[in-house]
Amino acid sequence: MEWTRKDIVDYYKANELAYSVWGRNMHYGYWDKGIRTQRQASIRFNQVMAAKARISAKDRILDAGCGVGGASIFLAKTFGCHATGITICSRQVEMARKNAQKEGVSHLTEFYEMDYMKTTFPDKTFDLVWGLESICYAESKQALINEAFRVTNDQGRLIIADGFASRESYSGRDAWQMQRWLDGWIVNGLDTPANFLKFAAQAGYRRYEYEDVTRKVMPTALIMFIASLPFFPLHIIDRIKRIKSYPADAMFNQYLAIRRKLWEYGIFFAEK
Repeated sequence: MEWTRKDIVDYYKANELAYSVWGRNMHYGYWDKGIRTQRQASIRFNQVMAAKARISAKDRILDAGCGVGGASIFLAKTFGCHATGITICSRQVEMARKNAQKEGVSHLTEFYEMDYMKTTFPDKTFDLVWGLESICYAESKQALINEAFRVTNDQGRLIIADGFASRESYSGRDAWQMQRWLDGWIVNGLDTPANFLKFAAQAGYRRYEYEDVTRKVMPTALIMFIASLPFFPLHIIDRIKRIKSYPADAMFNQYLAIRRKLWEYGIFFAEK
């Protein structure tokens, strides 16, 4: 089925408790040497992305799909830069503003309810567009890249960390398994690294690159898989007779699918 904007908003509203468990930086995380917990891995991913994007205090950053402000707050606190977070979930805007105030960076951050596919910002407003596990929700990845190009200045950059499709199309069991975990998180589909690079070239970026970091997120994929095992009877039934999506369905199938190399996790970076 095709998920709508309302479906995504309702999903995140219904799953606010996850932020209490995972932390406001709710993503796969980057497992380097010395990382021992999921929350450490989440912060480490912010650091890795910031280094690749060469973030400094003078940057104005658009956090596209900011959630409850985790990355925006981290960037403002760490670098002293200005971060603008946008999300289609009004409840997340409220939570992000409260989190920023609590962390003492309200003067460096702002949050709005807005669709990152068609923002209301003037041309060349930002130095960098940042998307961390949010760009998967874009109906058109090409349109998203075009919008990022429009709202960044002449030295503008774009950085994305997310899931990417390992192939152009899927069929049979592969298609079913991919859609099971994507549906569990209300994602309509992923695109390939090759297409992201092509879209960047077509938008006008002069340099663009992609790095497969799947091995760095595998511990998180395994954590979610283990957390899904109490639902194992449902997982088995689902393979005999298709049942409606249920709790932990996505966590179970994302791991099996990434192990089967149906999808991968990567960092995409482009600059003008």
